[in-house]
Amino acid sequence: MVQLQQRAVQNHTVTMLEIGTSLLSQTVEQTRKLSKIETQVLNQTSRIEIQLLENSLSMNKLEKEFMRQTDEISRICERSRFLERKVYDMETRHQSEVGSVRRERESLQQLVTQQVSTIRELEKRVQAASSNNSGLQRQQLQLVDTVQHLVTLVSQRKAEVKKEQIYRDCAEASESGANVSGVYTIQIENTTDPREVYCDMETSGGGWTVIQRRFNGSLDFQRNWKEYKLGFGDRSAEHWLGNEAIYQLTNQRPYSLRIELRDWDEHKVYGLYDKFHLSSERQKYRLYLRGYSGTAGRQSSLATHGVSFSTRDADNDNCHCKCTLLLTGGWWFDACGLSNLNGVYYTAGNHLRKLNGIKWHYFRGPSYSLLSTIMMIRPSDF
Repeated sequence: MVQLQQRAVQNHTVTMLEIGTSLLSQTVEQTRKLSKIETQVLNQTSRIEIQLLENSLSMNKLEKEFMRQTDEISRICERSRFLERKVYDMETRHQSEVGSVRRERESLQQLVTQQVSTIRELEKRVQAASSNNSGLQRQQLQLVDTVQHLVTLVSQRKAEVKKEQIYRDCAEASESGANVSGVYTIQIENTTDPREVYCDMETSGGGWTVIQRRFNGSLDFQRNWKEYKLGFGDRSAEHWLGNEAIYQLTNQRPYSLRIELRDWDEHKVYGLYDKFHLSSERQKYRLYLRGYSGTAGRQSSLATHGVSFSTRDADNDNCHCKCTLLLTGGWWFDACGLSNLNGVYYTAGNHLRKLNGIKWHYFRGPSYSLLSTIMMIRPSDF
């Protein structure tokens, strides 16, 4: 009996232990689940706190932006009130100006009305006077015709006087009012026959008498002494004025000489001599120069010490080789010299390495033949 009770107690104890164990296991499992749930709750709480912090920061930014917008709206409102005052002031001034304009318009209308009345009165008076002025008008027309006739006669007389006027040189023509380059008639002092010359009225103030001009090779400059003495060529084209005429011109008063040169590259230069004159034919038209300047070289290419003029039939140079036969043309060769503007005219492409061409040593060297040359004189005191 006792054993049965003990076995019953043992069975009961085992059962209670199993129940306790089961309850403990369940408790542990529930505790684990509660811990997991607690962890999840803590994580969710942290996320919520972070979100709340972010929302708080965003709210602060929004509050600041709201305050800024509120300030901006306040400034805009203040600006709007200022503009409203300006518009009000402008409207006030505009109304005042409109009233003033309206008053001025009324005054002008009154003035126009008065002027219309005055004009009508004047028209009546003019009509009345017109009937009395027909005789005066006829006399006025006759007077105008007479004046026009007199003006025509005076103009014709001036033209005749100008046509008949003869000058000592181109400078005197320029001083008399002539300002167009062309052929003029001059009367050199102590000569009997008038002479035609070409006058340059444009270069450096004008008044230049041209004594030599070459530009296209249309004229042969290979001439004898007599031809160079008397001159040759067309005064309006290529020509040599003549040594006798140059001598007579330069001995009636002091003259300057200007030489203009142009090469085949269209470069233009000039040489100016303050004093220039020739001696007589008896002295072989010796050349005298003084005072060189210009752009045609650092020094003169033209002899300046009483060199005589030479031609193919009158050898007056200072060389036994007869420069005029070597270099051709008529010129002040000296000992064949540094220049010859009356040499052979060579065309483009054939103008290099030509010792007998149109040369000016200190411009393009001793064997370059130039495109064009002009020699002209003018009184030194012009």
